[in-house]
Amino acid sequence: MAALEGMEEADPNFSNLRKLFIRCVALPGVTEESWTEGNKKALDEFIVDTSMTTMVVYLDPKKGLQMEFSMPLQEQGVGHLAKFIRAPGVVITEDNFDMVVQFGTVRGNPVQSKLHEMTCLHAPWVALTTSWERSINDNYTMNMHSYLAKITDNVFKGVGSTVLYIPTEAMQQSAEEACKDKKLIQRLEIVMIHWTDQIKELLNAQKNTEMSNTSGLLEEIDFWGSHSDKLLRVSQQLKKEEVKHIQTILQLSKSLYVQRFCEMAKRIEDGSLQAQSNHSYLSILRKPCEELAQLQLSQVAPKLGTIVSLIRIIWVNSPYYNTRERITALFYKMSNDIIRLCLQTISLDRIFEGYVISSKQVLNDCIQCCRNWKDLYLHALQIHSKYSSKGWGLDQDSIFARADFFVQRFKELLEVCDCQQQFARWENGQQRALPCFGGSQGPDLTRRLLEIESTFHLNLQTLRCEILDIENTTWCNEFNSFCARVKDLEMMMRILITSAFDMMSTVEEGLRLLNIFKPMSSREAIKRTIDEKVEEVYNIFMKEIIMVNKELNQRPGPSSDHMPQLAGQAHWARALKQRIQRPMELLQNSLFLPETDSRKQVFLEVHQTLHFLDELVRRNFSQWSQCLNPEVFKLLEQPLMVRCKDTPTKLDINFDNDLMKLFSELHYWDRLKFEIPHSVNNIYQRREELMGLRERSLLLVRRYNRITEALSPDELTMFRERIRFLDKKIQPGLTKLLWLATGSSNVFITECLLHIDKVQLMVDDYKKSNLTISNLCYQISQTLLLRIDNKTVYRDLDFEKDQKAHQQRHLQVLRSTHREIIDIMIHIYKTFSNDGPEVQEQWAVYTEKVDRMVEEALRSNIKRSMQELSKAINGDSKTSPSPLLRVQVILHKRDPQTSAKVDFSPSIQKLAQIVNNILPQLINTISVIKRVPELLNTRSSQKNSLHINIEQDEEIKKSQIAVATGITANATLLHTYQKTWDKYREIWEINKDNFIQRYQRLNPPVSSFDADIARYTEKANNVQQEETVSNIGFVTLDCSALKSSLVQHCNEWQSKFMQLLSRLACNRLKELNVFLHDNADRWNNLPKTEAQIPLVHEQFAILDKYEVTVKQTVQQMRDGLNEEWVWFQQIMIDSDIMLKNNKEKFKNSFVLSSEQFKKKTENSVQEFNSTGPFGSALNPESALKQIEVFLSQLEDLKQEESTILEGLGFFKIENLPSKTIRTLEKDLHLLQQVWEITKEWNANWNIWKGGQFATLQTDSMENTAQAMFKELHKLQRELKDKNWDIVNDSKNKIDHFRRTIPLIVDLQNPAMRD
Repeated sequence: MAALEGMEEADPNFSNLRKLFIRCVALPGVTEESWTEGNKKALDEFIVDTSMTTMVVYLDPKKGLQMEFSMPLQEQGVGHLAKFIRAPGVVITEDNFDMVVQFGTVRGNPVQSKLHEMTCLHAPWVALTTSWERSINDNYTMNMHSYLAKITDNVFKGVGSTVLYIPTEAMQQSAEEACKDKKLIQRLEIVMIHWTDQIKELLNAQKNTEMSNTSGLLEEIDFWGSHSDKLLRVSQQLKKEEVKHIQTILQLSKSLYVQRFCEMAKRIEDGSLQAQSNHSYLSILRKPCEELAQLQLSQVAPKLGTIVSLIRIIWVNSPYYNTRERITALFYKMSNDIIRLCLQTISLDRIFEGYVISSKQVLNDCIQCCRNWKDLYLHALQIHSKYSSKGWGLDQDSIFARADFFVQRFKELLEVCDCQQQFARWENGQQRALPCFGGSQGPDLTRRLLEIESTFHLNLQTLRCEILDIENTTWCNEFNSFCARVKDLEMMMRILITSAFDMMSTVEEGLRLLNIFKPMSSREAIKRTIDEKVEEVYNIFMKEIIMVNKELNQRPGPSSDHMPQLAGQAHWARALKQRIQRPMELLQNSLFLPETDSRKQVFLEVHQTLHFLDELVRRNFSQWSQCLNPEVFKLLEQPLMVRCKDTPTKLDINFDNDLMKLFSELHYWDRLKFEIPHSVNNIYQRREELMGLRERSLLLVRRYNRITEALSPDELTMFRERIRFLDKKIQPGLTKLLWLATGSSNVFITECLLHIDKVQLMVDDYKKSNLTISNLCYQISQTLLLRIDNKTVYRDLDFEKDQKAHQQRHLQVLRSTHREIIDIMIHIYKTFSNDGPEVQEQWAVYTEKVDRMVEEALRSNIKRSMQELSKAINGDSKTSPSPLLRVQVILHKRDPQTSAKVDFSPSIQKLAQIVNNILPQLINTISVIKRVPELLNTRSSQKNSLHINIEQDEEIKKSQIAVATGITANATLLHTYQKTWDKYREIWEINKDNFIQRYQRLNPPVSSFDADIARYTEKANNVQQEETVSNIGFVTLDCSALKSSLVQHCNEWQSKFMQLLSRLACNRLKELNVFLHDNADRWNNLPKTEAQIPLVHEQFAILDKYEVTVKQTVQQMRDGLNEEWVWFQQIMIDSDIMLKNNKEKFKNSFVLSSEQFKKKTENSVQEFNSTGPFGSALNPESALKQIEVFLSQLEDLKQEESTILEGLGFFKIENLPSKTIRTLEKDLHLLQQVWEITKEWNANWNIWKGGQFATLQTDSMENTAQAMFKELHKLQRELKDKNWDIVNDSKNKIDHFRRTIPLIVDLQNPAMRD
């Protein structure tokens, strides 16, 4: 687009060219405003792109102006368009527009426009032109006539008409003149042949419509109407002068095609008369057929009778349409109309979308309609046969074949609908709610049901083919497969139903399941399964009835001990009644269950059982009423409470149990809606009042007893004064107040409850204080004075400092907690401070108890702290100790006269002192805490201090011993680790200066210097590779300082060696330089001198390697050494001549030796092949010795070959190693392996064959034989061309043994030996 815009800006004429195209578009309704930007861009693209040859512009009613680069299809319905055609590859400009662009408009069908243009313009011009050669003109004209004849037929056939093409050139000559032109005659014959074919096709149209399988009566009527019109128009065309003229020309030329054309013309005349007659008779069916097409299926039957009667009228009166074939076809078309009417009402989409009920109704109506049509036909046949002498004679099977087929297809669709209702819960476009199964298997049943639905939906999708196309056989195959799969689903559904009912245990569950599966029981097999399950439900209910009757016979008493005897028995009977009455009601309300003998039997049994239960309840009430005591009020004349006989400190309620039983009986009989007897009605009226008094009395008893139960005997002594006060208050309830005086009794109870609540508050406060003291003691025991953090490793003396700080912090916590305990004790004492001596004595006992609790808490604190320390030092049974202290490993030198040694900082003794002092520090920390009695009584106690008793605890002492033992054991490990550095002792112990002096006197070679320097580099690397941090017990050793010292010593050693090497190299260089200048003429000393030059370079290379600096003069001498040597070699050139004179002699001797060696090698191979140990009769030992001899000879050959190759290589003669020797060596080794396996096999076989069956290890024997067999098999493949007997023989022996092993296993069986 950017290119087009740029072109428009660069060329102002481009816009004018676009406007020229737009002006050429002359279409109705198209103006310049109709051109959108998209249209203009498409036009610009056509102008610019020379590969586009065609552009079409037309107006779309919906989309507006459209542009395409090809002709639109006829289906698009374009009625008027403008076309532009350009010459290929030509650029369009304003100047050449008229020459390179052809444009115009096309109205209607483009083909029809082209035909009109060719007929009116082009064909007359071709007929009149004389500029072409005769042959070209004749051929072109013949092809043009053939083209125009076909396109004319094609265009008018599209509008339902038959038009004969008439060439205009025949009209320009008379018949006599034209018959002399043979080329013209040939062209006219072609046209007449086309006419004949058109007429023949038109006449055959009626046969084609008779053979149509789907057309109906209206189509038949329309066909004969249109057919009559076509024949009439063709007949009129045949009578035209132009056709007669062409016919005359061909007759004069005696053409063979004229007679056949005349016959066809005569048939057109006859066919026209016949078509008019048939159309007139068939027209009487139009109105009833049109009315039939508008009717519903249920309204079709009356109209069918009318149509059948009219068909009989046509049959009897029509002169041409009265043949049995045409009447049969007419009834067949009637069947097609009925089928079409049915198909219009059927929606396959609705069927497969789940509209099952409405679709089934439609399908049933269609089936019924087809059946009504057939019944009407048979009724007409019966009437005709009864009252007409002329036989019916129509092919009934062909008439109803298609209808019967569709009825069968409708039935199959009905089955599809039933399956959707059965397996997919479809109703009218919606699925029924998914059933909810109970029990543990409920989710599994739901999952299986959904799997059935999913499988069914997958199967259903395979049916979406051309269902209502009877010519398509796909449906039959798919439906049969669908039915087979549905049977599988049916079996799955039956299994599902059985599984669901397997969990059924009650009638209610069974009815719920029946209600779920009833809509799914449309198929016969599933319906039978449902009927079986109905019987199972009845059987369950029958069993329930039998169990109720059995309980009635075996258990006459009440169902529970908390219920009274007779009323409980009545309630028990009522429960049995409800037990069977509820299922009975459910069965009665289940209207979907059929009326069967089992149902009647169940209902009869239920009615009998219910009658018996009602009679039992009435009998029990009568018996209870006769046993009532009329003087029940005397039971209320007794005190409210009594003391418990077993525990006098507790109270108990004094309410008569018989009265409680009476109230219970009355309550339950009242619930059963029985009338209360008059003798007990009054006391029953006061039941709520008495029961309320009883509950309040019981509340008083419980609260009093709660106080006494909450206090121990010692605590009861402390609360003695309060208990005595309460006893005085409740004394009237034990002696004076009776149950009859409910008013005064309620006042008494209220007053007593107030005093009890006050005492209860005191007791609760005391208990709460006790609990708080216990919690504070627990807090003391948990506030450890030692802190061990497994994630922290302490350096130097940090551990000791951290523990002291931690102890001081936690000491403040302990003192605060201890002070809180003292405050609580003071608060408690306020309650008992004014009580008597006995209470004060008991308070002293309580104070000692609290003091013991504090002492035990502190002891637990110290003990756990020491245990944590012991665990940190020694670890536990499951884990080793974590690092606690970090110690530096150093190279320590105590004084200048002694040698250094590996030591620890801090020392092992210091570590032991720090850890062992922990317990004394802890004891000293808690020494400030005093005993509780001392703080409460402000006087000293006679007992030992707390810290003294704790320090003497045996378990704490054991922990201290364990800590000391762990430290000792760890010290031993540290000493052992210290010795591991002895391997580097020489690094720091040897005196460096003395060693270097001795080293210089030895005058070592350069390699020794390099090796010694590298050795100390290696030692430094080894030191660096040592573990920097190591854990030994609870100590983490840091060796970084030690490693740094050792590396520094290694660097000093390297420096000493490099300094010595530098001095020696400089001296040697100076000596060599002087020697070269003084001894240039003494070439005999060349080898010795030449060997010194690399030595000097190596010495200086070592110095460069370790970056040792040398003097400038020495460096200059080193740099000029090579030039000096070149100068020195110049005088040696003459000596080389002597060497060349003797070189050729040595070369020839080596070549001769090589040839002799080849012959010697071939002789050795021949000897091996002829005398080698290849036979299986040899002893393995002798064979292996023989192979050793061959191998020894082979080694001699290889040595000799190596010497020859080195000599030839000196003279640069290429000679490859001998392949024969390599092959011989390989064969010898393979043969050696074969004999070694054979030897091993013989040894094993000698052992096995002398053994007993019971002791043979067959598995080991089989594995050994299998391994040897595999090795021999592999060797046999490598030696397949050698044909060595030993290989095959050994393999066969082992294979035979492998096959014998199963027999050996069987012989080991004791049963075989017996």
